[in-house]
Amino acid sequence: MNYLQLCNAVLRELNEVEITNVTSTRGLQTAVADFINKAQRDIINSEVEWPFTVSNDSDTTVDGQRLYNFEADAKTLKWSTFTVQESASLPERRLDYISYDEYLDKYHESDTNPDGSSEGLPEFVYHTPDDKIGLSPTPDKSTYTIRYAYYTTKPDLAVNTDSPSIPERFHDVIVNRAKYYAYLLRSDSQAAQFAQRDYEQGLRRMRVELINRKDYMRAV
Repeated sequence: MNYLQLCNAVLRELNEVEITNVTSTRGLQTAVADFINKAQRDIINSEVEWPFTVSNDSDTTVDGQRLYNFEADAKTLKWSTFTVQESASLPERRLDYISYDEYLDKYHESDTNPDGSSEGLPEFVYHTPDDKIGLSPTPDKSTYTIRYAYYTTKPDLAVNTDSPSIPERFHDVIVNRAKYYAYLLRSDSQAAQFAQRDYEQGLRRMRVELINRKDYMRAV
């Protein structure tokens, strides 16, 4: 369902007049449009590693630069996915993740040597306390390509045809969460409890199908 369809799905449940445009609403219709976005945020924020929030990125190193910024929409990075490619004619190599403490103990002194004698092709990646991507050794060229995956935040839905990143088979979870907020607005606590129950059941189903199943398959 797109944004308009989600809003109307909730309005039908509430026995309210449906809308034709999410930007032309009033009263409870406006609230429902807001609740759809609030529901999407609740679902996405309920887990760090939803697979439907994964994005891929690549950066080109800068000679002598060891720290790099996260993408603006990054929630957390998949540190196990980092690779480095020395040139287009060579295969990618995996970067080993090390803790920041291990980096400080073993590599920081040489990596920050002003003479640059320890610079080279990165072998390790680490996460700094101020949310930077660290590479070790410090790159000695501006031609290496770093690739990785990360989990993103998602923008709110804004126009009729916008669709959630959440898979369509779970759109009922969005609807139930939005219904919960609508019933609270109406001071209908019993109906809100039922909507909350349905939402929590749907969220458990999402975790089983999208997260737990993946871990089970890997273990087998």
